Amino acid sequence: MINIYEPSIDKYKESAINAIKEGWISNHGKLVELANEKLKSFINSKHSILMSNGTCATHCLFLALKFKYPNINKIYVPNNCYIAAWNAVLMEYNIKQIELMKMDINTWNIATDEEYIKTLNENAAVLIVHNLGNVINVPRLKRIRPDLIFVEDNCEGMFGKYEDMFSGMSESSLCSSCSFYGNKIITTGEGGAFFTQDKSVYNYMKSVYSQGMSETKYLHNVYAYNYRMTNIEAGFLYDQLNDVENILENKYKIFQTYDNLLEGLVKLGKIKLIKKEENTKHSPWIYALRILDNTKTIEETSEFFKSNNIDIRPFFYPINAHEHLKMVENDDETSYVLNKEIIMIPSSPNITYEEQKLVVDVIYKFI
Repeated sequence: MINIYEPSIDKYKESAINAIKEGWISNHGKLVELANEKLKSFINSKHSILMSNGTCATHCLFLALKFKYPNINKIYVPNNCYIAAWNAVLMEYNIKQIELMKMDINTWNIATDEEYIKTLNENAAVLIVHNLGNVINVPRLKRIRPDLIFVEDNCEGMFGKYEDMFSGMSESSLCSSCSFYGNKIITTGEGGAFFTQDKSVYNYMKSVYSQGMSETKYLHNVYAYNYRMTNIEAGFLYDQLNDVENILENKYKIFQTYDNLLEGLVKLGKIKLIKKEENTKHSPWIYALRILDNTKTIEETSEFFKSNNIDIRPFFYPINAHEHLKMVENDDETSYVLNKEIIMIPSSPNITYEEQKLVVDVIYKFI
């Protein structure tokens, strides 16, 4: 079986092992600060906080939003996206305050045309999700609607770029989150990070992520959480950040290989690849394609690939498909088409050319 994703950490264990040997296994230890500083420097962020996972970091987007803009009364959220994004919003806002955004059939993200963005309500925030690493040009949206507050779920878009900046790092956004889950470009098993260019937001979140502890031991200033990354996880992160340019180069080569192998099907009009927005660079997280007019169900498609020893994933479901969100009205037909026709294919950093060729051969066989 060629799995959808396998982490590659054999070369990046030394610091984590040393942390265990030395007994620095909790959030205390030099690696947390070392990894945070290296991450912040590489992506050019003013402030960052390492966290226990990407979902926690995404929850912190909305804690920061309520802190900085307590009068915001509407949150615009994408339709087809990983459920953690919606659940994070729901931890802080009522379902009646959330409005579904329509999807773009070509970018597989929210619609970002100027006409649509201009119709969004005032006194609102927009959750940007860079689906499958396809980056949305947030600075452009901010120029169209400077009154809107943007926060970025960058868990899939980490290391992508807009307007020559890493996604999530623009002052056009209040803050952003990322994930270091086991299937991400850089992984700590779990793990994530929160970023902001706003000093007051950083100071507030620095307290909130660590149980609201004041300068006086066991006196707490705010209602808070324990969202801290361990020193062991930071060790994995630190070692990978020391080699991040090579890691990214390898992943981009894998994507280019798929582009080349699938070119024939694109020319035949059998599949479509994701369309990138102008002035953006895709994050090489996971490769996906859209099988045009696929008559098979998601289950039938997955079973075919499984029978050929290829592990795939469907695209994210329309949000009203989830049991706890069935009440959300969704009349966007594009959301159903994308879910039915898009598949994610094996994208591990260690995948070989021969394995990629086999994956593409099975795609030809399916079509």
